[in-house]
Amino acid sequence: MVVTGAEALYADLGHFGRKPISVAWFILVFPALGLNYLGQGALILSHPTAIENPFYLLYPEWALLPMVILATMATIIASQAVITGAFSLARQAVHLGFLPRLMIRFTSETNTGQIYVPAVNMILFIGVIVLIFSFGDSESLATAYGISVTGAMVVTTLMAFQFLRAVWGYSVFTAAIVLAPLFVIEAVFLAANLVKVHDGGWVPVALAVVIMLIMWTWTKGSKYLKEKIAKSEIPIETFINSLESSIERGSLHQPGICRRMGERH
Repeated sequence: MVVTGAEALYADLGHFGRKPISVAWFILVFPALGLNYLGQGALILSHPTAIENPFYLLYPEWALLPMVILATMATIIASQAVITGAFSLARQAVHLGFLPRLMIRFTSETNTGQIYVPAVNMILFIGVIVLIFSFGDSESLATAYGISVTGAMVVTTLMAFQFLRAVWGYSVFTAAIVLAPLFVIEAVFLAANLVKVHDGGWVPVALAVVIMLIMWTWTKGSKYLKEKIAKSEIPIETFINSLESSIERGSLHQPGICRRMGERH
């Protein structure tokens, strides 16, 4: 959960910039999450029955309602970060040619990272409503959440491996050594969640397959269309030669017109 909290926080990187996100993470978010999870662990060690709900059982009864309100606010903030990340990913996919052009509205005059994509927002809204009514409770939804998050972590690490090699110039061995500890941990998390595929974990896998199919279809279709257009197009050199020939032939019959064209040039 600490790692996923970091991912949600960094999804707002385009909105607030690197420095505010880094300062917030190291000074507030990471220490708070560390203390909270250490407290939950201590509670379970001293009272094993608290494993039923270690977060809310940490607090006395008078603090239960404020913590529910605080947790709700944190959920809203985290969802906003995820929505922002979805907007940014959709925009990047459009620029790379993996998705058709979408309406992208810029909500800031100075920061290009602050965007709103109506189509993605509507898809997220419909998807959330469908998931809520399909799963019914948060415990059932947690299985889908686990696979989606751990899968994203593994894919991100693989992309980081390629980034280290292609952009920073690391050798394959050096990049593998740097990312191997992180990859092993993430792979263990993913393997542990894969046993929950039949309990609802198939949902993020199915969504990923659908999105990949859409991107693959659009990419292949665009490539095929460009090749077909290229075959029917006239090379620029041929067009220029044809135009010059037409002008020369016209000058024999209409010297006045060509002379006037030359004077204009």
